[in-house]
Amino acid sequence: MNSKMTHLLILASVPGMLAGVALADHAHEDIIVGHTSGGQLAVEFAHFAEEHVLALIGGPGLFGWLGDHPGFAHLEEDEPAEDLYTLAPGAEIWFEVVAFDNAFQAWGPGFTGPCSAAGDQALLGDEELHEHMNWHVDSADPLFEPLDTPWEAQFRLIDNGTTGYADSPVYTLSFVPEPGTASLLIIGAVGVLRRRRT
Repeated sequence: MNSKMTHLLILASVPGMLAGVALADHAHEDIIVGHTSGGQLAVEFAHFAEEHVLALIGGPGLFGWLGDHPGFAHLEEDEPAEDLYTLAPGAEIWFEVVAFDNAFQAWGPGFTGPCSAAGDQALLGDEELHEHMNWHVDSADPLFEPLDTPWEAQFRLIDNGTTGYADSPVYTLSFVPEPGTASLLIIGAVGVLRRRRT
């Protein structure tokens, strides 16, 4: 067994880590999706500047850190002062990767995907969308670097429906591991450095 696999198995056996996938908790604020008066998709979200916390997970099949916040929800009422309006019937809103940091990926609703390369897409829904992506730092990825935190995800929203809204601007979210597991990143970094020296 190679040393990288051994390291991953050690991570997967740490007591207290999550055995499954985080479930949506609607106490957190979602990214609210609408369109401008000029017909471009746009969002309302007060937390772009924040670092969103991912929980430690391990197997089967998924390693690293995972979370489903923030999610995406449709605008429920026009906000003319913000130049943001509700989506019309016929909208079909997709999440599209612009650029993700190494070892970062996003699984679509229902764990479709994953999306990680520029142009990868996941369907969010129609004019009444309310879905959560699953944001994932994959510690089994060959390009995973423990000290790369925070991991950034640049994305846009596109409309493939009959409404034909223009693509949204590019947005950026930042993700960090939950504080209780930050020490694992340091341990992982030491292991990577030792392997490189040998």
